[in-house]
Amino acid sequence: MMTPSNTPEIQVRLADVYRELPEAQRAIADLLMGDPLLGALWGIESMAERAQVSVGSVMRFAKRLGYKGFSDFRDALRAACTTRSGEAELELLEGPTDMLGTLGEVVRRDGEHLDRMIHAVDTSMLEGAAKVLVEADHRVILGRGVGHVMGQIFAFYLTQAGVPCIAALPSDFSNQVANLGAKDLLVVISFSPYSRETVDAAIFAKQNGVPILAFSDRKDSPLAPYADILIPVPSEDLLFSFSLTSFAALSHAFAIVLAARDQSGTLRRLKAADKVAQPLFVDHWLPVQPGAMRMLKPALKAD
Repeated sequence: MMTPSNTPEIQVRLADVYRELPEAQRAIADLLMGDPLLGALWGIESMAERAQVSVGSVMRFAKRLGYKGFSDFRDALRAACTTRSGEAELELLEGPTDMLGTLGEVVRRDGEHLDRMIHAVDTSMLEGAAKVLVEADHRVILGRGVGHVMGQIFAFYLTQAGVPCIAALPSDFSNQVANLGAKDLLVVISFSPYSRETVDAAIFAKQNGVPILAFSDRKDSPLAPYADILIPVPSEDLLFSFSLTSFAALSHAFAIVLAARDQSGTLRRLKAADKVAQPLFVDHWLPVQPGAMRMLKPALKAD
């Protein structure tokens, strides 16, 4: 039996405030008490969905219990599970092994994330982002981990649309940001757990008058105080990290719109790039694709 001396801290905090919780936050508390182990594995969106409350209610609930944010709150849930069992229970759970079933679940969740993103953004937000992207003299994109991968995707799409960007290397953040000015643009990408280096880069840029476009998992992320525009991209996946699907769709949409605003320039750039990129060696049996050209064998000289 669990004694007061070894009662997990989160349970003590919950007991202290339970009677005073508003209805939405009490629904979260009831959900967690019904299945604390699985609760430790849920992401913020999943927890909100299961409790039938908003993501904001989950954040307010975590802060009501005295945690800085959802990440600290979930860490406390995990610690409580370990304390209860005396073992690392989270490591004993079996992961999904059915490939087709898992693929179906990933597709379902990505569909939900795309739907949430559509409802989280608005026309003025996206038009404002497109405007600063086009008008900037130089664009540098910063992110670590999955944020760096997202930055590469965004840079690829925008460059294809005639809006060249640099996806900075994490090891060179300071130099990249230090060279930006008021007519340039810093694009910062960070998802929970947030990269200190990315946030620090945003702080430095803000202090030096560099416009900032941010992408993060929620509107009140640590990047929010420093961003001129912050676009929320909800995309938690089965690995408790962040799926690339929503961000890739958003990047693709930006590229299409920006390219359409300069159709003649886009066609000219694509033709030039296509000419440069024509492969020099393609076997004759390969189908000719746009941008590909068979390598013709030189005619034999007469003896």
